[in-house]
Amino acid sequence: MTRGLRPRLLPPLLATALLGVAVYAQICCPQAFSTMRNLLFDAYMAVFPASPQTPVTIVEIDEQALADYGPWPWPQATLGRLLGRLVAAGAETVALTLIPAEAAEPGTPPSRAEGDPAPEMPKDGLTEALALAPSVIGYALTEQGNSTAPPPRAAGLAVVGAATPRLQHRLPATLLPAAESVRTAQGLGALNVFPDRDGRLRRVPLLVQWREGLFPSLAAEVLRVATGAGSYVIRIAADAGTDVPLSLRVGSRTVPLNDNGEIWLHYAPRASLPVLGAAEVLAGEVPAPLLTDRIVLIGISAPGIASTVTSPLGESLSAAVIHAQALSQLLTGAHPLRPPWVAGAEALVGALGSLLLILLSFRVRGAWLVVTGLLLVAAVLAGGFWLFRGHLLLFDALTPGITIITVFTTLSLAGYVVTDRERRFVERAFSSFVSPNLVRHLMRHPDQLRLRGERRECSFVMTDLAGFTPLVERAAPEELVDLLNQYLDGLIRIAFEHDGTLERIVGDAVSVHFSAPVVQPDHARRALDCALAIDRFAAGFTGRMRGEGVPFGDTRIGVHTGEVIVGNFGGRSQLDYRAFGDPINTTARLESANRFFGTRVAISAETAAQCPQTPLRPIGALVLKGKRNPIQTYTPLTQTDIDSGLAAAYDHAYDLAEQRSPHALAAFEACATRFPQDGLVRFHLQRLRGGGSGVEIRLEQ
Repeated sequence: MTRGLRPRLLPPLLATALLGVAVYAQICCPQAFSTMRNLLFDAYMAVFPASPQTPVTIVEIDEQALADYGPWPWPQATLGRLLGRLVAAGAETVALTLIPAEAAEPGTPPSRAEGDPAPEMPKDGLTEALALAPSVIGYALTEQGNSTAPPPRAAGLAVVGAATPRLQHRLPATLLPAAESVRTAQGLGALNVFPDRDGRLRRVPLLVQWREGLFPSLAAEVLRVATGAGSYVIRIAADAGTDVPLSLRVGSRTVPLNDNGEIWLHYAPRASLPVLGAAEVLAGEVPAPLLTDRIVLIGISAPGIASTVTSPLGESLSAAVIHAQALSQLLTGAHPLRPPWVAGAEALVGALGSLLLILLSFRVRGAWLVVTGLLLVAAVLAGGFWLFRGHLLLFDALTPGITIITVFTTLSLAGYVVTDRERRFVERAFSSFVSPNLVRHLMRHPDQLRLRGERRECSFVMTDLAGFTPLVERAAPEELVDLLNQYLDGLIRIAFEHDGTLERIVGDAVSVHFSAPVVQPDHARRALDCALAIDRFAAGFTGRMRGEGVPFGDTRIGVHTGEVIVGNFGGRSQLDYRAFGDPINTTARLESANRFFGTRVAISAETAAQCPQTPLRPIGALVLKGKRNPIQTYTPLTQTDIDSGLAAAYDHAYDLAEQRSPHALAAFEACATRFPQDGLVRFHLQRLRGGGSGVEIRLEQ
């Protein structure tokens, strides 16, 4: 971990740094999020599609029309007859969303269905039909067209504000219909649309650019002709941060545009638009109300001929349907908007939500932080849908939502790493004070950190240092602390090596228990092995200290096994894992009893019975203070004791004493002569000389 940096600050700092990168990317590289943003706007459209209520009808030249009236391209006479039928049915304005073929050569008869009388029109009947009613005809800007001259304008177009904008799609050539049709039609508009990279059309231009000049699209021209407007006014905002950077005024209507001269389309389902087949119209089979006083857009939808695009609703649309959708939106005046400032607002929302989450992470963790993060993301997404539903504002709620999720993920992952490191650090540090097996157990089973207990058979090891009080009075404090720490460190290390649980340290005394909190079937074996290891360490330590002139006493050890209550005890502010029960008192008294026998380790029969492989010799049947029943007690034998004959001689003398034989005293005297340094032999010899008998020993102290 970085020096001088609190580990808990690392996740918020990492999350804040990542947030800064995300906000910078949103503001400086908006195109990087365009695909994701468009998919969200598609979802807006799918959930809240438009409901067209405008007088726009679509007439499509479909497969049936081609089968009845000949293949495409149709002669102008056939198109003229179709327009004538529409005008006769009362169509208010007619527009061609296709580019008609050149006029037919003289003598070419017009195509017609069998039995359908040909109208009395000249061969270029399309031109005459265009003059019968307000009409608009389409053309296309291309890279290579039939003309490099600018397309003609049917109406004036004025630019107010800054210099003429440079639109994204500027094309140098035009593909125009016949000159006679262009002169006759009251409107001429570009058919160009520009789908996004995924093939979906989300915006339709109302202005197109041929080199440096601006020209209206077909939808804009139909709106102008249908409303009787005389010209266009393009207003360019001087402030780049305004809501509407570009607007188009058509008569009394002002249409907000983006900086590429486009409007976002709020699509209606294709099934909600009135669509008629050209064959039905030519056959006179369409009821007049479907055409009377309506704007009619004629297009071609036959597969293999018509070029189609996909809408955000996933529907395949012909040019007529596209421009009908745009025209319906222009007539209602309800346009989805994405002002320039909205990108900054999205970044701000993501930043504020993320910062709130970062600040909350200092006080809230775990499930509550997850819930808070989910609520923030849900609120942002719901807000985006609400803004579209209520105000048609295209607010990208997904990008700030992902920013918040990314920040939350960073907080979680970094927090997990820090928490894991702290957990391992606490485990190591806590293990210096508490048994590692207890720490591991509680880490794996935190539910057991409760004020409760249970009955369980455990084994106990208790130690005490003889002569500690005089040592405290004579030694300097610094020396005493260092000496005692070395001694206790050795004892605790041995206890932990045998997976014992350190229950308490009181001065120089240590208490260790086994089989709690983790059940250990061989707890008696572990306790006895631990006691023997402590005895070896303590004997060596005492020898070294005495060799250095330090009057360090012997370590007395008691070992016992019995049923106790173990668990967490204490108040809510303090948990103390320990055992309660009479076996603990028995262990303490066994440890203390060593001073009378000249032994260092006293082991109860309950423990010895579970460790038959360990060589032991009996001390006697002890009646401890406050007890009525004697407890058989043992002390370990070393290999030296066995090899020297002490074990055999002692067992012989002890058996005689246990049988209350009159020869017991002589046996112990003989044993004492051979092994005068053995304290347990001296104890029994003195007891028998004092008139004692048997092996029951009553300890009142």
